[in-house]
Amino acid sequence: MEFERLHLSDALLAVMRSAAGKAIRSHEPFVTPRALLLALLEDDGVGPALARVIDAEKLASLAPQRIDVSGVARLPDDALGSGESPAFARYDTLAFKVPGALESAWLNKEALQIFLEGAQRADERYEPKHLALGFAAEAVRQPGVLAAIRVEPGRLADAVYAL
Repeated sequence: MEFERLHLSDALLAVMRSAAGKAIRSHEPFVTPRALLLALLEDDGVGPALARVIDAEKLASLAPQRIDVSGVARLPDDALGSGESPAFARYDTLAFKVPGALESAWLNKEALQIFLEGAQRADERYEPKHLALGFAAEAVRQPGVLAAIRVEPGRLADAVYAL
């Protein structure tokens, strides 16, 4: 299925917006895999299954991630006159609005890879379970946050497949 035509479910949109809020409240300049996982744990559908293998308190206690912005390029604002600054910085990634606020947060390189990996697992609608599977698949290549809380990617995938 073409990603341009993949529909995000309301539940996934809520997870992504929650992750954006978590990133901003943690003073992270981008949405990180840590913020994605914290938001997934709160989802009514996949959260209980993930909670069997992920210690939410341990995850929440991790220091906000240092952000590697390589791979996330700031887009130029060529249409502005000299001396004018853009209304907001734009990047070659996705942004999600924070619930109940005017702010948005962009996905960092790793979070974007997780999001795209999950999209490959969706059929007609992209659901939180697809994002969780994308997280597990990407964690095999880059363990990152799962390694920090000592969770094997296979255990995460097994929890989601058990749904």
